[in-house]
Amino acid sequence: MVDNLILIGASTGGPGHINTILKGLPQHFRSAVIIAQHMGLTFLPSFIKQLSSLTTHRVLNVKDTMIVEPSTIYVCSGESRLVERDGKICFEWNEHSRSFYTPDIDMLFLSAASLPSHLPRMGVILTGIGEDGTLGVEALYKSGGYCLFESEMSSIVYGMPRSASERVPEAEVGSLTQIVEKIIAFGTAHAEMV
Repeated sequence: MVDNLILIGASTGGPGHINTILKGLPQHFRSAVIIAQHMGLTFLPSFIKQLSSLTTHRVLNVKDTMIVEPSTIYVCSGESRLVERDGKICFEWNEHSRSFYTPDIDMLFLSAASLPSHLPRMGVILTGIGEDGTLGVEALYKSGGYCLFESEMSSIVYGMPRSASERVPEAEVGSLTQIVEKIIAFGTAHAEMV
C-alpha cells in the first residue's frame, strides 16, 4: 500500500532537473514518484532507461490499471489519471490522448486532488513553457495537498512555475536543490514505519 504520492510536472528543461531529483533520492526512499514530463511517446523508452540508470528504484512507464506502489518511479504518457479502487491507488491510462499536452499535467494533478484527503500528496511544478499544471496544482492545494514550485533562479524556462505560483501564491517556491531536499523531507515525514 502506498504511503504518499509525489507528483512532478515539467516541460522544457525538465529531463535534466528530473535526473537531479532522482539522483538525490536515498535508497530507502519509500514514496511513489509520478512524473509528467512533456515528451513524445517515441522518446519515452530512452528517457525511462536513462532514469533507471540514476536510481536503485524501479522506473516504469504508466499503463492502464497499473497499481501505484511504494519506492517506485512512474513516468506518464498519453492521458494518465489516478483513481482509487478497492483501497488501492491505480492509473487510468489512454495512449491516444486528446489533450494539447502529452502527458497532461493538469489532468494528472486534478485526478490526484480527487483522491482521499488522508493520503499525503505533494505536487511539484518544474521548469517549462506555458501554463500546464496551473489548474491542477490549484485543485491539489485546495484539497489539502502540499505544492512546491521551482524558482526563477534555477528554472531553464520560468513559464509553468510562474503561472502556478501566481494562481497559488500560498505555495512554496524553491531552487532545484531546495526542491530535492523538500521531496526527501516530505517522503520521509509521511512514510509508514516498516
